[in-house]
Amino acid sequence: MIERLRTRFDGLIDIEHIRKKVTVRPKPVGDIDRLPPMLAAHILDMSLRQIYLPNQFSLELIAELVGKAVVHSAIRSETEQTFVKGMYYPITAETFPICLTGLAGVGKSATIEALLRAMPGPTEFKLNHYMEPQTAESYWYASAKGKASGKQLLTDFLGIEATTRENTAILRLRAQQQAHQRGISLAILEEMQHLTPGKGATLTTDILLTMSGLGLPMVYVSNFSLGHKLLKRNQEDTQRLVAEPRIMWPDALESKIWAEFIDECITVSDGRIRANPKDFSYEIYRGSYGLKRAAIHLMVQAYIQARSSNRAWVEIEDVQRAYVSSSYYSYRVDVEELERIAIQKNSKRDDLNCPFGSPIRSNVVQFVRKERDHRVAQAAFKGALTAEEREAHKSLKLDTDMKAQNPKRPKRPPLGKPTNDDLGNAFSDYFGDKEDN
Repeated sequence: MIERLRTRFDGLIDIEHIRKKVTVRPKPVGDIDRLPPMLAAHILDMSLRQIYLPNQFSLELIAELVGKAVVHSAIRSETEQTFVKGMYYPITAETFPICLTGLAGVGKSATIEALLRAMPGPTEFKLNHYMEPQTAESYWYASAKGKASGKQLLTDFLGIEATTRENTAILRLRAQQQAHQRGISLAILEEMQHLTPGKGATLTTDILLTMSGLGLPMVYVSNFSLGHKLLKRNQEDTQRLVAEPRIMWPDALESKIWAEFIDECITVSDGRIRANPKDFSYEIYRGSYGLKRAAIHLMVQAYIQARSSNRAWVEIEDVQRAYVSSSYYSYRVDVEELERIAIQKNSKRDDLNCPFGSPIRSNVVQFVRKERDHRVAQAAFKGALTAEEREAHKSLKLDTDMKAQNPKRPKRPPLGKPTNDDLGNAFSDYFGDKEDN
């Protein structure tokens, strides 16, 4: 029955199987228009965030990680004798973890969640070494959030008190034995950005080296800021921890997967997005840089803008107002800085600069440059208009630039100070009307 540890992965590295397994298309939101605007927006936000349509990068990464787990499991369970021996004398092999990195909101955590869905569930198997059937698990998912050291991570895995006097080396050996006994073939470490502030990369390095010492294939999620910190470590650390980066970039505007994402958002909104799909896709992309988290937030804010205009459906103008709203300010700052980086290629913000020297994809750069050229041409056109022509241009609503501010209402001319004659006439008119009644 040891073969069950190997056959549990059968067919799981096929790309089309992975696509079907991990794709999530939530139900439409239903009737939310009778609810208060903010509550309705919250429900819409939760539904949109459930959408997961994997792109080619995510599919290939999941297939790679599942494949590593398959190889690891096959080696450790080649025979029953090999498996039993590893329970007491685990094979110590140094592993180089894969670093999944990218901009915040690009979909790294969603890809990890998809990976967990793609991995096989608990599998029961029998050994002559045991009287009762055993249950194998395919992965170990760990969160670095709130961890004070790599030792605490091991104690959590072993289910013992963190105050134990056993040193890290002994705990690591026990964790290797237990991981082998439970059939774990992949380690996944997430939420590195939530580590205790103020300790820099020291704590991160300790946790990563502790995890990689288990000898399991491993992937950890890192933002760009953490990547910059790790690259400043000593050579022996960087060659172990950041030697295998996988950089996740936003989907391109013209890509099929971006179009499918927008179509799915329109479907989930249940008819509340009535703008032309092509125009809507373009406006959302230019306002979010293709980052899914920002795109969903922009759509939700557009719905709030529509409700404030006494409408239950979103139009292009709502997206434009949402972009310049205070609720979208933090996203807008990042998007405009990313656009500047795409053209000028320099910035002091480590959280927006790829630490591994990977350039932004050419189609994204071309989109940003095209947008810049469009705005320059638009500014030149407006500068050549007379005052009357500018007013006519505004009345036709030809200006669809989200960065343009709404025109201010003209102030009413002052009434002026009334004279004594004006006051006397108003007094006579008022009391004359009283007498007539």
